[in-house]
Amino acid sequence: MSGRLRPIKKGQIILYQGEAAWQIHRLETGLVRAYSILPGGYEFNIALFGPGDFFPAEVMHESAPATLFYYEAMTDCHAEIISQADFAASQAADPNVAASTAKRYVGALLHINAMGQATAYHKIGHTLRYLAMRFGQPLTGPGFVRIEPRLTQQDLANLCGISRETASVELGKLKESGAVTEKSKQYSVHMPSLNKLMGDNITLE
Repeated sequence: MSGRLRPIKKGQIILYQGEAAWQIHRLETGLVRAYSILPGGYEFNIALFGPGDFFPAEVMHESAPATLFYYEAMTDCHAEIISQADFAASQAADPNVAASTAKRYVGALLHINAMGQATAYHKIGHTLRYLAMRFGQPLTGPGFVRIEPRLTQQDLANLCGISRETASVELGKLKESGAVTEKSKQYSVHMPSLNKLMGDNITLE
């Protein structure tokens, strides 16, 4: 499966909600978010896509598709453009493609859960856990995970649907607890501590 490589700038809207989409994107580098706009202009983030992910997931199996969400580049990206026919053939030939698609839907559910939390503190905590599970690399020491995409406080605020000022305050609380550390926009989390603070237990397996 191969296609044309498309460069995408940070902040660019790749696909608009309701747009006909006849091709699949496979992200090679960077980070893309899927979101919808609710009444009043509020942006509700659905999921994040990283290297190796396919999008838009909602149109992969439709003959006359339209996107359900907006897709925006959160960083500079490169994406391979694949026809629906080639994507369908690759799914049939390679079970890893189907597994990646399934993982994307699980990730979306985790992030929707994060967005549904009542407090900004829990929105930040659940979102960081989602990022660690989706894009984390284990560090030395049990339970420590580094989130690979470098994210600003504004990026995290956008993902959580809160202001940057609120994100800064709540991140400060998580850092004080020892569950979260940050250096040069690179966040790391201690999953057992974060699970305890969030009131449940999810592992990376």
